[in-house]
Amino acid sequence: VMLSRQAGLTATYNLVFDPSCQDEDIVELRRIHREIDEAVCRAYGWDDLVEQGLDHGFHKAGAYIRYTIGPAVKQEILDRLLELNHERYAAEVAAGLHDKNTKKRGGKTSAQGSLF
Repeated sequence: VMLSRQAGLTATYNLVFDPSCQDEDIVELRRIHREIDEAVCRAYGWDDLVEQGLDHGFHKAGAYIRYTIGPAVKQEILDRLLELNHERYAAEVAAGLHDKNTKKRGGKTSAQGSLF
């Protein structure tokens, strides 16, 4: 799309996010994004989200309008990611990966010393 339009990433995605742009190549790019979003959900095992629909459309994102998943679906995904993060952290703690007696990464100092 970018090559055929001789446009950069920002210009291209400004078209993707513009509800009035219904050019065939931009509509196809939106379709590809839907497929990617569905594939990512399935990779996490969240087929139920795909089956109920991700509510793709033009939604407010901060001060802008974006072509993206719906706000309720976005919140559900964030909730599931947070839960997954807690589960993985608990597994890491159980495996001793967060032992208070182990040195933290990046604890080495440079041979050159500090600037201050």
